Amino acid sequence: MHDVARAAGVSQRTVSNVVNDYAYVRPETRRRVLEAMEELGYVPNAAARSLRRSRTGLIAFVVPDFRARIFADLAGLVVREAEALGHRVLIEVTDSDRERELQVLSGGRNQLTDGAIMMALSLRPQDGRRRRSGYPLVLMGDHVLEGVHHVAIPNREASLAVVRHLAGSGRRRLMLLGHGPHGSETARMRLSGFLAGLAEAGLPADEALMVAADWSRARGRQAIEEHIDSGRPLPDAIFAMNDSLALGALRALRERGVLVPQEVALVGFDDVEEARYSTPSLTSVSPDLEAMAAHAVAMLHEQITGKPSGREPHLTVDFHLRIRESSQ
Repeated sequence: MHDVARAAGVSQRTVSNVVNDYAYVRPETRRRVLEAMEELGYVPNAAARSLRRSRTGLIAFVVPDFRARIFADLAGLVVREAEALGHRVLIEVTDSDRERELQVLSGGRNQLTDGAIMMALSLRPQDGRRRRSGYPLVLMGDHVLEGVHHVAIPNREASLAVVRHLAGSGRRRLMLLGHGPHGSETARMRLSGFLAGLAEAGLPADEALMVAADWSRARGRQAIEEHIDSGRPLPDAIFAMNDSLALGALRALRERGVLVPQEVALVGFDDVEEARYSTPSLTSVSPDLEAMAAHAVAMLHEQITGKPSGREPHLTVDFHLRIRESSQ
């Protein structure tokens, strides 16, 4: 910087102002400094500038895993929105491990990031006290920490819409696939909507049709195979708590010769790309992921820059029920 200042005939302070895009530098002075930088091959030290500003330009996007396609879809959208605001994105995978999620809160895994957008499955309300003071944070999905910005999917309302669709088409025995072991707020809200839909339609909540399964293709397939092989009556319809479960269930039904949707209607949740190309194509709840990513990145950007826009700290995106062949 000293060499640039001497070549341009200005002070080092002026060179610093040009490097940092300070507005009040005369055009002629700015031109001389830029020409001197080019002639001398001077490149500003980005790391040093970040240290001076207490920012790195990096944000973290923290997901449980990439086995569920929705996390990969959201990652792409978050990267796009973040880059538009001048941030780069570091992807972190927690495998839903509680200690890893707590490390994100304490900043232990994010010393190089200016803030984090997090999809947490293992955190509890009392974990808010573990959050590093002043560390910008936005939660996606479950709202488990008070005082933290949050963008939600309308899980209860969407699940209620699924039951209304199935009951409205004459289905009377509805199975909920994915109930039980997945003890997140997401699972609880989807269960709540399912039960509310049954009550609204005057249908019983049959415990035999509340099937426990982890939210994966393999477990969806296995759960339906076990139900069929047990000799218990088939349901009229299956509401799978995500598309991975639904696609696994679809495979099991086809292998056992059960016609979809003639004998059993099938609905998933997330509307991943595979839902459009399965045979039959899968009816699924489609949350507005673009809005979800845009809101979350904007919320984090406001916290990092200290420039609030008046945006609400808790937002819920819209959804559509994409009705396809599996439930028509």
